[in-house]
Amino acid sequence: MMRRSFVACLALISLIVSVTSYNVYAQEDRKLNISMVGSIFNSDPKFNPFAVCKPNEVKQLLLSMAEEPMPKEAVESGLSGCDKNIEDLLRIDLIREEDGLFYINFPLFTEEDQQKIMSVAKKYSRILADRILKKKEEIYSLLDKTGLDRVGNDKQAFIVVGCLFLDWGGLSLFAQNGYIVHMPVKPGGNRYVFTASEITEFSLKELYWGGHSQMRGGLLLLTFGDQHAETTRNAFPDLLWQGASVETSDAIKKEFDELIGHYFNSAADKIMDLLLLMEEEPQTHKQIAESSSIDERELKVILAFMEKLGYVEVVDDTYYLTVPVYGDKDIEVLMKIREIIFAEVLSWINSYYTTIKDELKDICAVRSRVDYKEVFNMLWHYFFGLTNKYLAREGFIYDTYSATEGKTGYLPAAFKLSVAGALRR
Repeated sequence: MMRRSFVACLALISLIVSVTSYNVYAQEDRKLNISMVGSIFNSDPKFNPFAVCKPNEVKQLLLSMAEEPMPKEAVESGLSGCDKNIEDLLRIDLIREEDGLFYINFPLFTEEDQQKIMSVAKKYSRILADRILKKKEEIYSLLDKTGLDRVGNDKQAFIVVGCLFLDWGGLSLFAQNGYIVHMPVKPGGNRYVFTASEITEFSLKELYWGGHSQMRGGLLLLTFGDQHAETTRNAFPDLLWQGASVETSDAIKKEFDELIGHYFNSAADKIMDLLLLMEEEPQTHKQIAESSSIDERELKVILAFMEKLGYVEVVDDTYYLTVPVYGDKDIEVLMKIREIIFAEVLSWINSYYTTIKDELKDICAVRSRVDYKEVFNMLWHYFFGLTNKYLAREGFIYDTYSATEGKTGYLPAAFKLSVAGALRR
């Protein structure tokens, strides 16, 4: 599952409709953070919600519509300054029509909504965090068996508990038990839950809920952390997405970028091979040179780069992993931890799902009668993100803000594809 966030400014528009005046006036620019859980397979931009929502007029209209349903004339007026129309929004189910009024049809959280969500989440996330903290000794005992001595159990727990089993696993668990829909089929054959949230003045720092992932070279590459951190994720897969940043003349830019990309991707594949090699056991420089076909000069550069990124450290000419990388030998340990976390999460959701729904009945998406199973898919991110914040502050999972400057807010990891496959079963 890939999840990438897109932030865009909201342009301000004003509408005056006969009889009813709609709340589309604002004192200052408002911003909307747009993201999704799932994947887009259809290359046609007509079925890509990010493309449809690109105009500022669309974002502002949706934000206004979230607060109050609108008649057709108001919707058309709101879209008059851009190249999108009502049919574009209806085509991908961003809005729906009922009795002559148009409603948002996906989870959109205004600033007021988020204040309410955070107030409720603080109470129930604390309960879940306390339940998981009681399992710390048992979970740490299992993590000791991975052999990642220089990684630290707190970093392992950050990835295994915080990402694998609260984020990805929690979504799958809830879907299996009928609490949410996960990766639903959307128009155009895409599979996702689309969401938007107004960027607010209050801080969402330390809510660890943002996972970026990509399969490459026999590995599932992952960065996980604070989705609102300002730090660039200098790790994989994010580095593969950033592209060349060297300034060149327009005459050679395309070819130069392709050339740089080719060499970087080639080096990245070699890094994947070295991660798989070091996952089995620490390696000396000589062992790495003998086991790989990498030229010695290039090998020195690659190893230095891996060390700079924080993937490895060198002790007496031996390279040790300093981030979680899991192979087949770790499947049994990870499955046992999953069982522990899933038991706590399922008990928690069974106890509080209905209560949470009632306490959040006044948020815009619920008032607009958006499918609550999609709404809770996104609400869960606030709940597990805040749970992770509590776990980090208690020292159970890694506190990324104790990291060196430039590496705060996230942690990289990697899994052999066979491990990732086993955990999905």
